[in-house]
Amino acid sequence: MRSRGGGGRARRRALPVVAGVIAGAALAAPARGAEMPDPQRGRLLYENHCVVCHTSKVHRRVPPLPIDLGELRRIVAAWAQGQKLGWSEPEIADVTEYLQSTHYRFPR
Repeated sequence: MRSRGGGGRARRRALPVVAGVIAGAALAAPARGAEMPDPQRGRLLYENHCVVCHTSKVHRRVPPLPIDLGELRRIVAAWAQGQKLGWSEPEIADVTEYLQSTHYRFPR
């Protein structure tokens, strides 16, 4: 015969704690399939599609045309759409990250 003792109660109390830890880890982790922007891929996209018209001087305007990272992303997306490049959201993020890391360095 099994003794019920306090072990069952301790396990029942531990379940919400374990569930909370697992839920917290899931919230902190990036979504499955979500990728971090890749500035190297962004550089390749930029060099293949943008440098035909844009020299590096365009990014040294004072004041810079984009005033923050969000506006930089909107400009990249608008140009990609206007040029009918068919870039996906990750590709737009990659080019934005490339420009952010090489030319703009806006605070995050």
